[in-house]
Amino acid sequence: MMKSKNLIIAAAVIILLIVGILIFNNIDFSKPNNAPTESDDPVYTIMSEDADDINTIEVTTDEGTIKAVNLGESVWTINDMSNNDIDTSKAYGLAGTVSVLTSKNKIEESPVDLAKYGLDKPSISIKITMKNGNTESLFIGDSSPTLGEYFIIKEGDSAIYTIYPYKVAAISQPLSFYQEFNRFSVNIDDICGINIARIDETINLEMIDSSEDTLNNVWQMTIPYESAANDDYVDNKILEPISTITLDNPLKGVDGGFSESSTVMTLSIKPYDNYSGEYGEVYTETMTFGKTSGSKTYVKYKNSTFLVPTDDIQFVKELSFNIVSKLQALVDITKVSGVTVEYQGEQHTIDIEHNDAEFRFKLDGADTDNDASQKMYQDIISLAVDSVYKGEKTKDTIMQITYKGIKNGSDTVVEFKEIDDVNCALIRNGKTEFTIKKSKLTELVNTFKEYVKNQD
Repeated sequence: MMKSKNLIIAAAVIILLIVGILIFNNIDFSKPNNAPTESDDPVYTIMSEDADDINTIEVTTDEGTIKAVNLGESVWTINDMSNNDIDTSKAYGLAGTVSVLTSKNKIEESPVDLAKYGLDKPSISIKITMKNGNTESLFIGDSSPTLGEYFIIKEGDSAIYTIYPYKVAAISQPLSFYQEFNRFSVNIDDICGINIARIDETINLEMIDSSEDTLNNVWQMTIPYESAANDDYVDNKILEPISTITLDNPLKGVDGGFSESSTVMTLSIKPYDNYSGEYGEVYTETMTFGKTSGSKTYVKYKNSTFLVPTDDIQFVKELSFNIVSKLQALVDITKVSGVTVEYQGEQHTIDIEHNDAEFRFKLDGADTDNDASQKMYQDIISLAVDSVYKGEKTKDTIMQITYKGIKNGSDTVVEFKEIDDVNCALIRNGKTEFTIKKSKLTELVNTFKEYVKNQD
């Protein structure tokens, strides 16, 4: 009996699942939530044209006339405005709405009194001009108090129909509707250069050419330092905020506080075509940042001024030291044939033999523990700087690390000179730009001594 009951329950569950699937598959997601659902009632065709065959659409309301113009290849504009000032997808949406209009309700055939439908003085008039020169005119009147839909009549047609309110709303949008869109649309994966020019400093970041097969970094800083950048910092603190910038409502006749000393950001964009798998020509996008008013800041983009939340553009104030890689002793092991460490009158060399992706190590020409040597190399390149060098006077050299480049590759020399009891200057290939805590060097020297001792 229990087994039979379980079978009945299982069958009921299956039936419910089947019914649920059928209901889900028949839901029309193309309409707003408040749009009427489909039924078996007859459908009357008011307009049925291919939007691409339409040349212009003129919608006249009490607020004026909106003229949509077909520019070809499914691109439309409004009132002959530039594509930079109009959301062309919205304009094409208007064409799509007007080109196909149907109704579930034929109200009256050959009406005598148009006034009772509000069609003697229609609130909306639509003139459609086809590419072949033919024209169609539509007129929308009052809302039906019983159906909640709007009366519509087509010139040359003797019948009055109704159409859904959301269709009327889509047709009668004001000019501001088409002007409100994000004019700044950039795929951050296509950004290959970032330049932020401020009155206090200029920061320039460039994406490392992938042909160099660099394993450690994607971004490098060229100004004010020639060094690897902190990739995570660039991704999370700069690129991610850039992707959230919205410039959708241009302001007219405002003083944004722009001047020659304003911060300017220039992005270099190298667009990638997912279909062809090829990169396009590099182009630039530029923004100028003006004064802050309350929680928003004025931004100039393509000769238009916008207000954006100040929190969204904090990255333009970032200091170069926050962005640059702190691992100034970092050198990719794949580009190194050996590293010589000099300290306290001692000198030792770790030779690195490359075998594809594997490495073999020797210490001062003798075989050594491979894992211990690789760990020692990681400790060496993990030295992180602590601050920017401000011209302090330097004393004796505490440590020097020389990375010998593979084949014709350049050597890299990182020298540490004492400033005081706390800090040392880090000098990379002759340039002194950062300081590092002396305690870090002391710890590394002790670790290296222990490593050498254990290899004897």
